Amino acid sequence: MEYGIHLCILVCIYLILAQSFNITLGLGRLLNLAHVAGYAIGAYVTAIGTTTGDLGLFTAIIASSFTSGLLSLLLGAIALRLSDDYFAIGTLAFSSIVTALLINCKSVTNGVLGISGIPRPKIAHFELLNNSSFLLLVFTITFVCLAIIYILLSGPFGRALRAQGENRSALLALGRDVRLMNTTAFFISSSFAGLAGSLYAYYMNYVDPSSFSFSEMTLLLTIVIVGSPGSFWGCIASTIFLVCIPEPLRFLDIPSYLVGPMRQLLQSVILVLVVWLNRNRLFSLIREV
Repeated sequence: MEYGIHLCILVCIYLILAQSFNITLGLGRLLNLAHVAGYAIGAYVTAIGTTTGDLGLFTAIIASSFTSGLLSLLLGAIALRLSDDYFAIGTLAFSSIVTALLINCKSVTNGVLGISGIPRPKIAHFELLNNSSFLLLVFTITFVCLAIIYILLSGPFGRALRAQGENRSALLALGRDVRLMNTTAFFISSSFAGLAGSLYAYYMNYVDPSSFSFSEMTLLLTIVIVGSPGSFWGCIASTIFLVCIPEPLRFLDIPSYLVGPMRQLLQSVILVLVVWLNRNRLFSLIREV
């Protein structure tokens, strides 16, 4: 029972994280490899704010989301001047900078040792100590976040973002400010990633730089591609599938140090197969707007 609750909490957190990445990659065709950096920033803001200060639940969530969003504006101001492969490399460099800061700013982040003792959140005077009550909180927040993202994806902003991903020149000819649109998408996407990071920090009670490595970025990329970029329901299905499918490995009679590499190998194989089987339509030249 407890293991099932644990898995549901992880699925909820990854649903927010993957759907937020789907905004930039799926609709805007912006391969933002720094998305996991927003996730890390949100987690660390909550970790630092709750262990050294007295941030409440909603204050910590808002602070984490806003900080991740603000830093995405800095990234967007630089990276959005680049295109295609150069854009991806630029965002990857930004992610590496964030990781380096988390490791080397020991006075703030405690370096590779991470930050422990993150308290469970409180609502009024009720502390969510058990996982069942925390699952209810995470599920509620996830439902609200997914509802907002669905409205964005299916509304005028989502259609315009999808259009610029398919034909940027045509949208410019219509008088739309494409850079402002992409910057807004960056801010929204990173803000949701920061929120997911805040929930992760509250749940794990501990954060360290290794929790936000490039393998996490690979998992997010796999989720969005397997679920079909730009598809809201496809992303939900692939998140549940890819988060849950490696879990049976834990119950096999194999050394614990092999579980992590086997999980990454399984995800990589799934990604390669999906890309190969859908190579002609994954990022088709013309899609329905």
